[in-house]
Amino acid sequence: MRNATFLFLWLLYYLLFWEEGTGLNLVLFGLLVSLSSKAMQKQWQLREGEWPYILSFLATAYAVMAYNSALGIFAFCIINFSYQSFLWGPKLSVLEHFSHGFIRIFNFQKALLPAPAYGPPSGRRAFAVLRLSILPLVIFGLFFALFRAGNPMFKEWTNDFTGLFTQLFEDFSWGLFWFMLLGFFILRSFFLRNKSWPLSFQLGDFIQRKPGSKKQKPFSSLALKREYRMALLVFFSLNILLLIVNVIDIRWYWFGFDMPAHFSLKEFLHEGVAYLIASLILAAAVVFYFFRRNLNFYPGNKNLKLLAQIWLIQNAVLSISVLLRTKYYIDFHGLAYGRILVLSILSIVLVGLFLLNRKLSEARNYSYVFRHVSLYSLLLIAGLSLWDMDSSILRHNLSHGRINEIDVDNYLRLNSRVLPMVYANLDRIEEQINAHQSNDVRWIKYRDIEDFSRALDSRREVFLRGEAKQSFWSWNWADAKSQRSLAGL
Repeated sequence: MRNATFLFLWLLYYLLFWEEGTGLNLVLFGLLVSLSSKAMQKQWQLREGEWPYILSFLATAYAVMAYNSALGIFAFCIINFSYQSFLWGPKLSVLEHFSHGFIRIFNFQKALLPAPAYGPPSGRRAFAVLRLSILPLVIFGLFFALFRAGNPMFKEWTNDFTGLFTQLFEDFSWGLFWFMLLGFFILRSFFLRNKSWPLSFQLGDFIQRKPGSKKQKPFSSLALKREYRMALLVFFSLNILLLIVNVIDIRWYWFGFDMPAHFSLKEFLHEGVAYLIASLILAAAVVFYFFRRNLNFYPGNKNLKLLAQIWLIQNAVLSISVLLRTKYYIDFHGLAYGRILVLSILSIVLVGLFLLNRKLSEARNYSYVFRHVSLYSLLLIAGLSLWDMDSSILRHNLSHGRINEIDVDNYLRLNSRVLPMVYANLDRIEEQINAHQSNDVRWIKYRDIEDFSRALDSRREVFLRGEAKQSFWSWNWADAKSQRSLAGL
C-alpha cells in the first residue's frame, strides 16, 4: 500500500507538473499527498495543534488559485513541508517540522520502508544494490570527465566509448530525468519513516531548576553569584549603549523628520534593518544565555530582571524607529516587496520581544519562545498570501504624489495579472518617467514611454506564449483573467 501510493503520486507529479505552470495542479497535488498520509496512518481525527496547518493550507491554496503570486506558491510549499512532517512525527513547533521535512529530502541512508526481519526479498535487494551504486558511478563519471579534459591521449583513447555513450542517450531528456529525480526525493521525504529529530527543541515550556550536590554547593553558589554580577554589568552597559541610539533616533526623526539634501533614504532604511536584526539577535542571545538555568531562581535577582526587561523595551523602541524609517521610505519612493518584507519582519520582532519578556517574568525556556514565534510566522505568511499584494503595490505607486521618485522599472517585475492595469495607466507612467528625467540622479532603466511600452509588450508576449503551452492542470483564476484581457490588446 505504501509503495503503491508512492508510485502513484510520483506518476501524478509528472502528469501534473512537467512543462506546466502552477495553479490547480499544485493545490490538487498538495491535497492528495496530505490525504494519502492520513490514510496510511488511519488517522482521520484531527490531532492537537493541527488546526493552524489546515487553516494555513486552505488560505495558501486560495492564494495560489486566486492570485498565483510567488508569495502564495512559496507559502503553500512551506506549509505543506511542515504539515507532512507534523503528520508523520511527534508534536513539535512549526520551525522544527519544516526543518525536519526539508532535511529528510537529503537523507539518503533511510529506506522508504523498514527492512524485513529475515533480509530483503530479491526486488528490494536489487533496489538496495542500485541505490548503493549511484554514488560510486557519479564519482567515477566526474573523474572520467576530468581526466578526458586534462589528458589529450586519454581523450583520444576514449572517443569511441564516449561516442557510443552519446548515441545511446541522444534522445534522452536530461531535464525530465532531473525533474523526476527531484520529485522522487521530495515525495520520499513525505513518506519517510525517520524517527530521528536532530533539531528538536527542549521539551516543555518552563526552565527546571537543577540543584547541585552538597559537596559542590558552596562552589556553585559562588559561581552563580559571579555570573549574576557579570549579567548585571552586561545588561547595564548594553542599556546605556542602546539608550544613546534611541535618544538620537527619537530626537532626529520621531517628530518632525526633515530629510537633508543629498540624503540617502535607501541606506537610511537598510542600515536600520541591519542593526535592528543584529540587536534583536543579541538581545535574544544574551537573555537566553544568562537566564538559561538557575539564575532565574537566584535570590534577589529583581534588579537583573529589571535591567533585562528594560533592554527588551529599548529593542521595542528601536523597532518603532525602523518602522518610522520604513514609513518615510514608502512615503518617498512608494511600495515594493522588500518594504512589505521589512514591515513583516518588524511584526515578528515585536512578537519575539513580547515572548522574551514573558520568558523572563515566568522562567520560560527558549523552546517556548521559538515555538510561538514560528507559529506566528506560519499564520503571518498564510495571511499575507491572501492579500493581493501586486495590485496594491501598483495602485499605490500610480497614485503616489512624488511622481519623480517612483521605481517605474518595478511595474514590470510584478505578477502578470497586473499587466492589464499597467496598460490602462500608460499615461500616468509616462508622467512618472518624464518627471524622473529632471532628477540629479536618474536610476530607472527606461528613459521614455516608448522603451517602457516595448518592454511591456515583450512581457505580454512571453506570458501569452507560456499560457498557450499549458494545459488545464495549470489553470488559475488570475492568469485566466489576465490572458483574456491581454489577448484582446
